[in-house]
Amino acid sequence: MRSRLRIVYVLLAGALLGLILTFLVGPSETNLIDNASRLRHTEFEEYPFFIGVKKVSETDTSLRPFALALHGGRLLVSYLSSDRVDEFSENLEPVRTFRLFNGERASITGLAVSGDRLYAADFLSGELLFVEYATGKVVQAFGLLADKKTRMKAIGVTHAEGNLYVTDVAANQILVVSASTVPNVRDEGELILSFPSGSASDFHLRFPGFSAVTPDGRLLVGDVGNKEMKAFTCSGRPAHKFENKGEAALTVPMGIAQDDLPSPKLQARADTVFNPSGVFEQGRIHVVDAVQARVKVFDALGSYVLSYGKELRQPNGIAIDRQRRLIFVADAQLSAIALYRY
Repeated sequence: MRSRLRIVYVLLAGALLGLILTFLVGPSETNLIDNASRLRHTEFEEYPFFIGVKKVSETDTSLRPFALALHGGRLLVSYLSSDRVDEFSENLEPVRTFRLFNGERASITGLAVSGDRLYAADFLSGELLFVEYATGKVVQAFGLLADKKTRMKAIGVTHAEGNLYVTDVAANQILVVSASTVPNVRDEGELILSFPSGSASDFHLRFPGFSAVTPDGRLLVGDVGNKEMKAFTCSGRPAHKFENKGEAALTVPMGIAQDDLPSPKLQARADTVFNPSGVFEQGRIHVVDAVQARVKVFDALGSYVLSYGKELRQPNGIAIDRQRRLIFVADAQLSAIALYRY
């Protein structure tokens, strides 16, 4: 009888120790998504919940995640000074790795996905890459502008409505590039438009980094050299700037993403102001500041709301899964993806 009691005590002690360790260490990486699903929804002016971090590799601590993209719930991650792109499952489990140049030198700083194509910006060569998503094979690489002489220096890429919006830090412009061939209209990779023009003096860019397109058709650009956020129409006309004083001030604006929590104040204005674009119904805009190591949140028109991310060290890219209300932030110093829930 005593031996049986000893066994029971040992088992209970082991279970208790496991609970204590779980409490001290925190949630395991494999349970990050499960832990996130248990949290309540965040309201417009509430801070996103920090869930934890997922190391991009258990063995290679030199990987510095930079750009992120979501495709069907799966997360794509690229890295500074590498041609590597990793794909993670809906539960943040590794699925596969692309080596876009078979391990040769590269620095993939921009990612976008649409249909069966992955689009990547290689900052080392300055090229815009068209990649077959299923195989990870580069099928096209564009490195010259329309004059066939001037080289691009692409850093970021965004896809919207059949076009790619490429931030070019050599020309300090946004390049609008065709993502597909339309017979008798345009060719894949054709430069359609570049902006801002010389006349838009107050909207000149100095080292444009990441960009994002809003549902109403504005292109949001992180102007790193001028330490501010600018909004253009997708046809290249200046629209407006973001609030940029006090807590709203930016140092190095990088990744940009939008959630689906509309501002009650803007929604109230929708009843009194003509708003055919529906911009008042759109969500918060999250802007990563790489130097301040924070994510700053603005309303749909660029007014400051809040900031979060005290857990971050050197954040760059951001992606938001609106269906699951998850926020992914790439942190180069942590070699990890930080996960939040809103």
